[in-house]
Amino acid sequence: MAKVLVVDDEESIRDLIKEVLLSQGHEFISARNGGEALDLLRKKSVDLAIIDRNMPGMSGIDVVHLIRQNPKTRHLKIVMCTASSVTKEIDEAFAAGANDYVLKPLNFTVLLGKVAKALADG
Repeated sequence: MAKVLVVDDEESIRDLIKEVLLSQGHEFISARNGGEALDLLRKKSVDLAIIDRNMPGMSGIDVVHLIRQNPKTRHLKIVMCTASSVTKEIDEAFAAGANDYVLKPLNFTVLLGKVAKALADG
């Protein structure tokens, strides 16, 4: 199974995603913000990141840009998590380098499908 990094400023969201991922046999690590996520990625190897788009400080879009600029993390699979269904914001996530996106409130069947698809596309 995969090692998944979940980046979200809301602990309740991280906890919910953790339960779903663990139920499928995935390993789970989390970060509360973009800076913490980038620090973790310097120290640990992960297969996939689920990144909240809207976080205080560094946005998820900024995190994705920085991941794509780093040769060590450039190929990381990324699913952007957003409460916005505005086409412009979804397009922005893909332009930054996200492989896919999922809308909040989270449908865990959809989330697991996108996780499986992103991992299979590797």
